[in-house]
Amino acid sequence: MLLGEGELTTHQLHERLADVPIATLYRHVSHLAEHDLIEVAEEQQVRGASEKTYRLAPGFANPSPEELSSLSGEELLTAFTVFTSGLIRDFGDYLDSGEPDLHADRVSFAQAAFWADDEEMDRLGRAIMAALEPLLGNSPAPGRRRRALSTILMPRAYASAEPPHAAPEAAEGE
Repeated sequence: MLLGEGELTTHQLHERLADVPIATLYRHVSHLAEHDLIEVAEEQQVRGASEKTYRLAPGFANPSPEELSSLSGEELLTAFTVFTSGLIRDFGDYLDSGEPDLHADRVSFAQAAFWADDEEMDRLGRAIMAALEPLLGNSPAPGRRRRALSTILMPRAYASAEPPHAAPEAAEGE
């Protein structure tokens, strides 16, 4: 929610995430704030109580490798869970918006497994950013829809010690 809408109070978050029990939401917000994943943007008194408005911590929407490497395993799992939960929520919102037409709306989700070394991955990242860069400066206009491109790249283990495409070793005596 904070990634898509910027600054929100816990009350506003609960309005948008009505299926999340309020106590769970407060605990989650507290956990995210304790781990510096979100921060208080503003605090004001409302009917004698302190109301905080939260925003993502700077850089957290697209954290740098250094920021990610400074997080513990638990913090990384929390950050990844928040990220993927946002994807699920966004897709649910899309489905609830009427009659979804995935083809017409250019919606896709897929996973492609491939073999690549670090240099090839760096080239892929640069190519994706080069294709995306002209769109990042676009402003709202007739015919344009706000869209999100989400990527997750991670190494995948394979079942055996050898990659599936490796040549089998010759048996003794051949």
